Amino acid sequence: MKSLLPAAALAAMLPFAATAVAQDLGKLADAVDTDKAAESVDTDKLSEAVSADGVDMEKAAASVDKEKAMDSVDVDKAKEALMGQ
Repeated sequence: MKSLLPAAALAAMLPFAATAVAQDLGKLADAVDTDKAAESVDTDKLSEAVSADGVDMEKAAASVDKEKAMDSVDVDKAKEALMGQ
C-alpha cells in the first residue's frame, strides 16, 4: 500500500504533463518527494478504490489532495525530466 501512495499522487499529476513526454523517467520520479506525496493521499479513500475487480482510477485519483501532491514535486527537476535537459 505504501508504494501505491506516491504512485497515486504521481498519477494525479499526469494531466499536467499530458502534453509532454518525459525524456528521463528516473529524473521525473526523483522530482517527487515520496514522503510528501504519501501524505497527499487519503488512504481510506484509496482503499475504497481497490477491490477484487481491480482499481477504480477515478476513486484513486479522488483520494489525492491535488494541492499537497503538487507541493511534493520539485518543479525544476520535473521540467528538466520533461524537457530532456
